Amino acid sequence: MQKMFMLTVFCLLVMSCGTISRSPDPTYYLFDAEPAAQKQRTTNARIKLEKINLPDYLSTNQLVMRDTGQVLIKANYHSWADSLDDAIGRALLNDLNNLNENSEFVSRCNSCDSISVTIEHFYPGADGKLLLSGFFEISSKNAENTLSRFQFVDDLSIDGYANAVKQMREQVGTLAAQINLKL
Repeated sequence: MQKMFMLTVFCLLVMSCGTISRSPDPTYYLFDAEPAAQKQRTTNARIKLEKINLPDYLSTNQLVMRDTGQVLIKANYHSWADSLDDAIGRALLNDLNNLNENSEFVSRCNSCDSISVTIEHFYPGADGKLLLSGFFEISSKNAENTLSRFQFVDDLSIDGYANAVKQMREQVGTLAAQINLKL
């Protein structure tokens, strides 16, 4: 009887090992994967881009998608390669420097004009939409501060996180163009 019990346990163990599935490998996404080379500037007009302010749900390394209503889903196997606020900051600096010939945009500067950006929502949705919204403030030593709100809603061209990340990067380029218009 004991041999029969041991044989049954052994068979169950062997059968359960065959049904264990391996979890997929994680995928890491670079937000600013294609930075453009910056030209050397000879201007004294420097503008500091402050650290990007993100909501808590975007301060993780996991990609986030809006399901329905107020439900946000964090991806289990899709992550940012580095912190999203740093990556968005690098992308904005790159775009602003390529858009504006008269000023140099930097991440550190003493007694410069500055731009602060607060992102309130930034995610693809299960409805096929991509949303980026928030506000930015331009602080000038010689003029009043100006606060501007932004909201960009685009249709996702195809499904998948890789495409969503690509289109998210394009939306940040659109934000840079809007900031540049306000300068």
